[in-house]
Amino acid sequence: MVEEKLFLKHALLNAIEHEGKANENAVLGKVVAENPSIKNKISEVMNEIKKVVEKVNSLSLDEQKKELDKMNVKIEKKGGKEEKYELPELPNAKFGKVITAFPPEPSKFPHLGHAKAALINFLYAKKYKGKFIVRFEDSNPELAKKEFYQVILDGLKWLGIKWDKLEFLSNHMPEYYKIVELLIKQDYAYVCLCKQEDIKRKRSAREECEHRNYSREKNLELWKKMQKKFKEGQATVRLKIDMNHVNALMRDPSIVRIIDTPHPRTKGKYKIWPMYDFGTAMLDVWEKVTHRIRSKEFEMRKELQQYIQNILGYPSPYITEIGRFNIRGVPSSGRIIREMIKKKELMGWDDPRLTTLVALKRRGFTPEGIRNFLISTGVTKTEALLNWEPLEAENRKIVDPIANRYFAVMNPEKISVEAAPKIKSVDAPLHPDFPRRGKRKIGVDVRNIYVEKDDLKKFGGKEVRLMDLFNIRIDKHAVFTGREMKMETQKIQWVSQPNVNIKIVMPDGKTVSAMAEPNVKKLKVGEIVQFIRIGFARLDKKEKGIFLFYFSHK
Repeated sequence: MVEEKLFLKHALLNAIEHEGKANENAVLGKVVAENPSIKNKISEVMNEIKKVVEKVNSLSLDEQKKELDKMNVKIEKKGGKEEKYELPELPNAKFGKVITAFPPEPSKFPHLGHAKAALINFLYAKKYKGKFIVRFEDSNPELAKKEFYQVILDGLKWLGIKWDKLEFLSNHMPEYYKIVELLIKQDYAYVCLCKQEDIKRKRSAREECEHRNYSREKNLELWKKMQKKFKEGQATVRLKIDMNHVNALMRDPSIVRIIDTPHPRTKGKYKIWPMYDFGTAMLDVWEKVTHRIRSKEFEMRKELQQYIQNILGYPSPYITEIGRFNIRGVPSSGRIIREMIKKKELMGWDDPRLTTLVALKRRGFTPEGIRNFLISTGVTKTEALLNWEPLEAENRKIVDPIANRYFAVMNPEKISVEAAPKIKSVDAPLHPDFPRRGKRKIGVDVRNIYVEKDDLKKFGGKEVRLMDLFNIRIDKHAVFTGREMKMETQKIQWVSQPNVNIKIVMPDGKTVSAMAEPNVKKLKVGEIVQFIRIGFARLDKKEKGIFLFYFSHK
């Protein structure tokens, strides 16, 4: 009687958790976990569990819940109460008035670091019912490329980040020129004719430039020459601040320079372009940005940007920095990645070894999983070097319930099963936790079954269960030992004939061959599946008999 109640309790719990349909194997596992002594009479118990499961599955979901209530059993959520990360309050934030911005340079593909900055600024604008701006700070024609603008926008859209306004620094060139002229007239800036190496040396030595004391008239004359006559490297405009300042960035920094390279948006219309601090400070003013949340690497630049805004009579936005994080062993520098691609050390920006959004998408990481991971890293200034596991764990929560299961064998070894019953095919669940999703039919040829080479070596001579098929004493010439499932028996995946040859691109960039059940032919490109005992993978290409998958994670 006690055991019957135990069977019924777990059958009801399993059914309610999985759309009203309990799975007898899952129920058996729970029963044994609660009462290990049952292992000694597994066959008898399994027969009883089948009867209970059949009865439970004949009930409606409401009836199942009522039966569970009668037993005074409460349904506990898996994993207990999940912690939800809440963004801390923003200082001086007024509901409906907050304006945040994400300012990418269109010089590379966006990676996780960019995604976090964009996501946090977007979520804060959303939290306060404010506005979120995406603006391209495309002030360096040598690095800005047309393809990167769209790639960045596509990445943000994929993550579910929506902007209220799309802006471009290159749309504001006339305004920048006016501000430079105003700063020269007010004696806040001067035209420097020093070479870059001399500027760098003098700033380090805290020496003033000989051009610093030119008259305003002379500087305005040189400013006009910069626009028409001077070539790249011959002149810059620098702010007149303090060459002895403790912050090296405040030692007469350059605010514009000449670049002769044509711009992807404005072509050859402009050749004088703002430096980073000048460019971003003025955009914050023109767009009335109230709050900026950005990477800690910009912390020392806050003083200069606020100085520029203050001498022009504008208020500065509230700025806070968040610690950078990197995934161990993964390059994130655009310069390094470009060089590695050039040397063919990487397959491209979507190489599986990278954390660019295109690489993660190709591997089967989901927007939800990435967002949850990024939020979980917090908004502190603490820098972190992480492994892949936290990102994989968040993604696993998303893909595990949706990914159907299939058999695939890497390093296949053929075995022939002797004394096996005549079986043409078996039905296996598409997902063991969701019986209503249905089954898949797998063809069986007992003379031609393929198993993992490692399994054959590890379990050779021992009894194993070919999942959803039968038990064998595994060897090159295996022997059939029965159809009854035994809890203590190792379960392994298998493939028979017919089968499909597939290729899987692994996280290290290498491509391996494998053999899969023919049902993978029905998959659609982009679909994420779980190859049992191997891991999750995304179908990347399906053409001319080629089935190319990208491995996600275990």
